[in-house]
Amino acid sequence: MMNFFEHVRVLWWALFICAPILLIEVSAGPDGNWFSSCDIFHKFLSAYELQNLRTLVQGIQSSDASLGALRLGRWPYLSGTEATPSEAELTDSKNAMSSKLRNMLESARIPLQAGLSGTDAAVALAISCMSQRLVPAAFTSRPLVSLLLNYFKRPQVVKVISANLRAACTSVSIRCEVVVNVDNPHEGAIWAEEAGFVVPVFSANLHEARGYNRAARLARGKYLVIWQDDQIPPTDGAWVLRMIRLFETYPKLGILGMNTYRMCRQREGNNRIGKAGWNIDPRTNITWTYVHFTDFAPMAILASMFWELGGLEEGISQRGDCGIVGDWELCARAWVAGWQVAHFHWDGRGAAGGGGTHTSVGVLTCWNRQMWIGQEIFSRRFVRPGFFDEMCERVWALNMLTFTLSSPDKCPYGNQTRGWANCTAPLPEQRAALAAQLQI
Repeated sequence: MMNFFEHVRVLWWALFICAPILLIEVSAGPDGNWFSSCDIFHKFLSAYELQNLRTLVQGIQSSDASLGALRLGRWPYLSGTEATPSEAELTDSKNAMSSKLRNMLESARIPLQAGLSGTDAAVALAISCMSQRLVPAAFTSRPLVSLLLNYFKRPQVVKVISANLRAACTSVSIRCEVVVNVDNPHEGAIWAEEAGFVVPVFSANLHEARGYNRAARLARGKYLVIWQDDQIPPTDGAWVLRMIRLFETYPKLGILGMNTYRMCRQREGNNRIGKAGWNIDPRTNITWTYVHFTDFAPMAILASMFWELGGLEEGISQRGDCGIVGDWELCARAWVAGWQVAHFHWDGRGAAGGGGTHTSVGVLTCWNRQMWIGQEIFSRRFVRPGFFDEMCERVWALNMLTFTLSSPDKCPYGNQTRGWANCTAPLPEQRAALAAQLQI
């Protein structure tokens, strides 16, 4: 007979040995499926092909939903100037996606591998099996861009920020929303009047890190744009199109700054503003650059990456404090997680006048006390001997593999003849080694 302690010891060892196995069985991957009939897709398609299959299936389902809404007279407008598609246009789009779906399944020999009667049966099975996870961007009326604003005691900017952002998105036919965290609820009625295009959230001086996180949790866009209430947006939305083009062209891009930046934090004493000096990128027809860190705001962030990283760090500031250093801290986490950070410059923003952080009291609490606290925590986490240098070298390598210069004097790294901080073009064999190292 085993005594009590022997029972406990046996049970402990059983849990120690079996728990990892149980965990593996329960978390069978992001596309785990309990139905054996769906295994055929996971067996014969790569992860990339599965994603494409899901996108096609959900695009077809979205077209069906849109056709139904159109026939019922319930097409969802987002702005008054948005044109309603015709039934023929929606049908043609659906047929094009259906044709791609059939070709994909036939190329992978899914009907044969699954022992199905034909392609129609494989399509029907794909629609069932690929319906477990939504692709939100496939469905109408969902915003593509969510502009996040943390607002505090600037009643003069409410209507102009709302009107200008709406005009900017309408000018380029991009579906947008503004999610505003109203940090002083006694002014909530002003923002409530803008509800619709604007999604107001009423808080009580949470301030930047918590305010933006709260707004982001309500945002539905694929791209989040952190905006600040001391900046007046232009009514021209060309910058929105360029921002989206960069994200779509470079899938590892997670953060795109549009304010100030640094190519390498520890080698520069001040933040930069404006273009870095590279020639226009031929893939996007945009002048931009990879950077070490970029600042609030505007700052565009891929929403999926934002939540993969856990959002903005709320532990380096108290409630009511500014979010200084939080932008650099997010950029550092993005680089460490395998994402990329970039910057592109555009003109057209206006200033709304000095705010609370620029008063004598605000400067002391934000730019002195909070900057010291944030930098101290940030440094303990990321500033290790050689660690930032490795980050900077990665940024440099990406820039050298992506961009060219019209003349050497425009090199954003200067004209040093030694060290990494120059624009000496790598030799062909060096380029191949760098590309393999960076997995690009």
